[in-house]
Amino acid sequence: MITPTGLSPYEVGRLGHMRQIIVCGLGRFGLNVVEALREAGRQVTVLSDSQTARERWERAEATGARVIEGDFRVPTVRREAGILAAAAVLLTTSSDVDNLEAALEIRGEAPDVPVVMRHSEPQFARRLEKDFGIAAAMAPAVLAAGAFVEAAMSATAEACLLEGRGQLAPVPSRRIRYEFFTIPLLLLAIYLSAIVIFRQTLALSWIDAAYFTTSVVTTVGFGDFNLQHAPEWVKAFGILLMFAGIVLVAIIASLLTIFIVSGAANQMRNEFLARRLRGHVVVCGLGQVGVAIARDLLARDIPVVAVDPSACDEEHRELNLRCPLIVGNATKSAVLARAGVGRARALVACTSNDALNLEIGLMAQGTVEGRRTDRPLRLVLRCFDSDLARRIHAVSEDYTLLSEAMIAAPFFVRTALHHAKAATPQET
Repeated sequence: MITPTGLSPYEVGRLGHMRQIIVCGLGRFGLNVVEALREAGRQVTVLSDSQTARERWERAEATGARVIEGDFRVPTVRREAGILAAAAVLLTTSSDVDNLEAALEIRGEAPDVPVVMRHSEPQFARRLEKDFGIAAAMAPAVLAAGAFVEAAMSATAEACLLEGRGQLAPVPSRRIRYEFFTIPLLLLAIYLSAIVIFRQTLALSWIDAAYFTTSVVTTVGFGDFNLQHAPEWVKAFGILLMFAGIVLVAIIASLLTIFIVSGAANQMRNEFLARRLRGHVVVCGLGQVGVAIARDLLARDIPVVAVDPSACDEEHRELNLRCPLIVGNATKSAVLARAGVGRARALVACTSNDALNLEIGLMAQGTVEGRRTDRPLRLVLRCFDSDLARRIHAVSEDYTLLSEAMIAAPFFVRTALHHAKAATPQET
């Protein structure tokens, strides 16, 4: 039998005689770490401040862990917890700054105590371990991304065969968006009308009429052609054409500026790319977990379309260069349609709100319902509430609910126990 931490009962028994492990922070992730440590038979002391939800305190105490109220960044609080005699310290809060500050202080206070810390930037992990002697620095989002990807890709073989992998679908006929084209089309209509009028009234060739019309619209003046001997109504038309040219050229310049600066051009590019994809995965929510999932999928050469209400974050811009990014509310059917959910093999909703993720999943199911009975859409939802996940799994097999805290916690525990064992003198 293997325990949730991946250790055999024999190993758990041996580790149970070791010194206590201190866990700093009792958020969702910290609580999962405490429960996993207690399941491994370890003595645990938890440091958490008064802002922690009472329910988490009670759950931690129910496991048999010792809970101390206080700020883990304060040396006296750490000493009260027995930092100098600890087997290892796990820093589990969501604040990278607080975790790093405490890790460096602990390294100074108790250099022989292994420190395993949570850090959202995995590219810094090796540097923190090498330069500052941190036993391990890990990002729960990165550790859990693989499980979300595997759940998204575990569709039936028939569905995978029908959907393909990274193939381009024929671009469906869609109604063209005319928001930025109405005025240029109006200018073109006036321009073509002027060419016809000038050709007929001034007896010009088609190329000369086009040349003359262009000189009037752009107000460069009259050179080899003019309206001196033209009929009165043609002169009046020429006056209107000059004013219309000034106004329309100014408006077009403004529209082009807005089109580029507002991001509309980039959004149209993303929607065009998304319309061409088939068998891709739609990732809704580009927080730490969403970005990690998208990166993992792209590393496996699986096409991705990301959906997020904002595209201002640096990570969003980085992903936008590698996959289409649809800016919008994923609870709207039109937004999901723009992301190609009807042609996707899976959708992953990974915002930080359980209800929002469930709403996205329901909307996605409603959007594709009746359109792809032979190609079921795989729905993977991020969920913090384990009770909610159990209730949904009990009534429906269409949804897979995962928690990155529950997935990543055993990784942290195994790492901490490994370093704690290495730092403990061998028994004779």
